[in-house]
Amino acid sequence: MWLEVLPWALFVIAIYSIYWLWRENTNLSANQLVVTMAQTEDFSKQEQRIVELGNIIATLEQHMNVLQDDKDHWESEVHILEGRLNDMTGEMKKQKGRAQSAHTSKGQILEKWAPFVEHEQIDPHWKAEDWCFLGQPIDYVVFDWHNDKESNMAEGKVVLLDVKAAKSQLTTKQRRIRDLIKAGQVEWREIRLD
Repeated sequence: MWLEVLPWALFVIAIYSIYWLWRENTNLSANQLVVTMAQTEDFSKQEQRIVELGNIIATLEQHMNVLQDDKDHWESEVHILEGRLNDMTGEMKKQKGRAQSAHTSKGQILEKWAPFVEHEQIDPHWKAEDWCFLGQPIDYVVFDWHNDKESNMAEGKVVLLDVKAAKSQLTTKQRRIRDLIKAGQVEWREIRLD
């Protein structure tokens, strides 16, 4: 009896095994299908993200091109403005030189006319013939002397005078000479050469 049942039992076992394998395979396929679909969705999302990133990169490249054009434009403008600045600086130096020359000429003219003008710092009794022009480093020595020996000693003086125009200043050498005179470091010497 077992021998008769045995083929049927084996047949049932075989069918059950095939069914079980089929079911497991179907479950595995379903799981694989779910995983594949999830991967497909992830891939689709990744593709979409890649497309978005590509669009962003394209936009950034456009902005970069615009900025490069702006940079080139402004570099050109800077170059033009630097050229203008150099031209203006050169012209300013010329004008400044001309103005300085005019001030120097004016100062030299005023130096020559100083004995003949009225000014609050020029004593009115000084005579033009008592002015001795030196030019450098001091413009004039003015001899304010009197014929009478006593009034000459009381009121007379020797004045070292420098004439300045506008805002011009004493040179260092002139300031040193002024300081010596104010400190009383002046003397008379007489040299006889035979």
